[in-house]
Amino acid sequence: MPTRRKFLTASTGAALTPAAVATENAPAQTPLFSFGLMADCQFVDAEARGSRHYRKSPGKLKAAVEKLNRHDLAFSFHLGDFIDRDFTSFDVVKPIVSELHARLHHVLGNHDFDVEDEKKPQVPQMLGLKKGYYSLVKLGIRFVVIDTTEVSPYRYADGTAPHQSAATELQQLRKQGKAGAKPWNGRPGEEQMEWLKNELEAANEADEKVIVLGHHPILPNESHAVWNAEKMNELLQSYSCAKLYLNGHNHAGHYMDAKGLHYLTMDGMVETADTNAFAIASVFEDRLEISGRERQEDFVLKFR
Repeated sequence: MPTRRKFLTASTGAALTPAAVATENAPAQTPLFSFGLMADCQFVDAEARGSRHYRKSPGKLKAAVEKLNRHDLAFSFHLGDFIDRDFTSFDVVKPIVSELHARLHHVLGNHDFDVEDEKKPQVPQMLGLKKGYYSLVKLGIRFVVIDTTEVSPYRYADGTAPHQSAATELQQLRKQGKAGAKPWNGRPGEEQMEWLKNELEAANEADEKVIVLGHHPILPNESHAVWNAEKMNELLQSYSCAKLYLNGHNHAGHYMDAKGLHYLTMDGMVETADTNAFAIASVFEDRLEISGRERQEDFVLKFR
């Protein structure tokens, strides 16, 4: 079923309200390139819990791969929570995405670490990652993938120093009344934040546009958000090259314009018994067009 299309115009210094317009108003152009987007496949061999139908995810993932393969894509991203729990869950979904024609880049999610303590250090490697955060550049667009699980209680085995440190920080954030102070969230570490700043500075110098991708939302600052949401937004706002932040985690999806910087949460694939959610994103000089499939809505996001 086709979804509504939103044409979102961004201008520096003013927050704008999304307005739905006919796509025919946009000029016909050839994109610089396109890429695939998926979020929260979240498979585990378990009965459904509420609206999360875990055993339906492999079929949805296979359908998404088949449809993405019909398009000329530079690469694809999965925005975290590839599994729901149990390390053996990777053995079911990894072979499915190996059929993608375009390389799949993973983002680390909180559920990806809901495995046996001794297996937690192996999770990034299972997803083809040497490190949780990285970047790649194509035709003047810098994709910066951040790791919002780096400081969190679930990332590390119980009793270890990183686990204890994150648990203590979570308690402090709760006392401060932070909206995102939940055990399923987290944040990038200090070294990663410095790396992100350097990536933004390098992009500014190279006159590149930046699309940042992570698992947890930055905005809106609510129960799904990263622990340091205010700091993250402040950093991205301070660099004009930053155009858009894409994430998963909140399966319902969400869009927010913050002074011309787009924050888009993709719908979760695991939600519902019979509908899928994924997208094809096409990059133009002045915008990103997201063509959603099934539950995922369409967007045209104008670069500030």
